Amino acid sequence: MRIVNSIYPYPVLSINDPDYQADSSFVVHYRLENATPFKNAVLYADFELHDQVLNEQIELDKAGFYLHIENSRAAFRRLIPVEPGKTKIAFEIDPRYLRQKVEITGFLLAKDTIIGLRNASVNPDLYGPGYVFPDLEPGDPLAVSFTINLDVSDIDSFQNISSIMKVTSHKDKEMKVNNDGDVVYIYLPEKIYQQYVRDQDLPNISLSIVIMPALLQLLNFMAQPGAEELSDKRWYQVIEKKMQANDFEVEDLYKDPSLSLKVAQILLEMPLDRAFDEIERLTTDED
Repeated sequence: MRIVNSIYPYPVLSINDPDYQADSSFVVHYRLENATPFKNAVLYADFELHDQVLNEQIELDKAGFYLHIENSRAAFRRLIPVEPGKTKIAFEIDPRYLRQKVEITGFLLAKDTIIGLRNASVNPDLYGPGYVFPDLEPGDPLAVSFTINLDVSDIDSFQNISSIMKVTSHKDKEMKVNNDGDVVYIYLPEKIYQQYVRDQDLPNISLSIVIMPALLQLLNFMAQPGAEELSDKRWYQVIEKKMQANDFEVEDLYKDPSLSLKVAQILLEMPLDRAFDEIERLTTDED
């Protein structure tokens, strides 16, 4: 449901719309937390409303903030309420149900019947002085933010690579990678594996010390003579596709095997930067 201009028979507050005077405004600020091998991308929305009368309707629990998520390709549509008294909401972008272009719109909606609403901020040049709203029913919009688009394929840019790798434990003392099947198994010593499971709130550190070395080994396998025999494996096909999306070909690895380290970092979106950010946050918290 793309909102591009006013389509309502009464004043609705939005950006660049003359229904209200300039001292009233409604905007939703978005922040995206990218996907990791351990969790989906998360969209954070922060609702900012400047209008005394509309804020009074929220305080009376007559109105509330909502986030509308729609993806026509996946036949997905959901209206998510913001918790009363809050102005922020977090929404997980699950690529199983949301694909390609996702449309997101913020609303202030009536939650109850509102009769005889007046608002001095309504533009008198359009609606006349002392304008009285028609009776509003639950679900009627009071303020609307214009729709934004999210490209889920960009949000989930390295999730496909991590989806072909499964981390488990074994009794040996060193890490091993088994690429015999369609899914690559990364085996960690039991004690390290338990730490790996406990530290999933530090995804980028785990990505750098577990996933990246495994990916590097797979790229080295792909660079060896006769590696075409591996091309029927799902993990090979996913990595090849992600390489091509970043302007690399498997043949480039034949010509320069040292390129594998660079490619591994690019495919995982430079995980070392994010890992050291996590380490810095840890040390800061300890201080």
